[in-house]
Amino acid sequence: MTYCFGMTLASALGAGHDSDESLGTVTVGAGGQYVNVDVSNPAGIQKAKSMNLGRSNMMDVISTPFLYDIANIFEGIPEAGKCFTMLRHPVERAIALYHLYQIDENNPNTAKYRGLTIDQYSESVEENNWMVRFLANKRGGSLTWHDLEAAKEVFGRKCLVGLLDKVEESLQRYEHFFGWDSRVANAEKKEVCIHDYLANGDKRNSHPTYVGTNAWEVLRKKNEYDVLLYEYARGLYGQQSTIYQ
Repeated sequence: MTYCFGMTLASALGAGHDSDESLGTVTVGAGGQYVNVDVSNPAGIQKAKSMNLGRSNMMDVISTPFLYDIANIFEGIPEAGKCFTMLRHPVERAIALYHLYQIDENNPNTAKYRGLTIDQYSESVEENNWMVRFLANKRGGSLTWHDLEAAKEVFGRKCLVGLLDKVEESLQRYEHFFGWDSRVANAEKKEVCIHDYLANGDKRNSHPTYVGTNAWEVLRKKNEYDVLLYEYARGLYGQQSTIYQ
């Protein structure tokens, strides 16, 4: 979004500026613009709130899994934000993380998974039902059907749903609904940028899917609520086609 649409983002890429006392923008990579706060964790969001990020008009998009925490930065502000998300099948996501952990040597929290087979990983991985937990604001303990329904309500009432296996169509919906296309001076350049980003960033076909294997089934059972939420979201994606196009 920052590279192809020229937006300023608040996300994890604003990390490393803990000593900053005022909001500003930082340039990352080949010109990406980010606010100098890290909203990928509750502590960073609290700092962003103390620095009045919600009233600053400095960012175009906020990227964070902490929906309830980030909503607090807009407390008392009349302008309402709109949630949008790009969803992937929960088991595909878990398997993609497995492959990432095999090459990631910088994260001590996932080092225990390095060198495991996919079957060993599926049995030992602790994370489960990530989407439902964050949307129902219940990151610990056992989940219930009520939590699943709460997560569905968030998607149904507050979010524009996108699907990774329909990524180009999803991006077109975002453009239309949020008016992103109107802020781009060179539409052809933007399309080339998006094409290059998707071509270089999509690694879904670079490793086995494991569909039909024991590992897939184990991960499906561990993420049963997320799978049900994903199926609901796919239906919602179809319904939203008549609203947002």
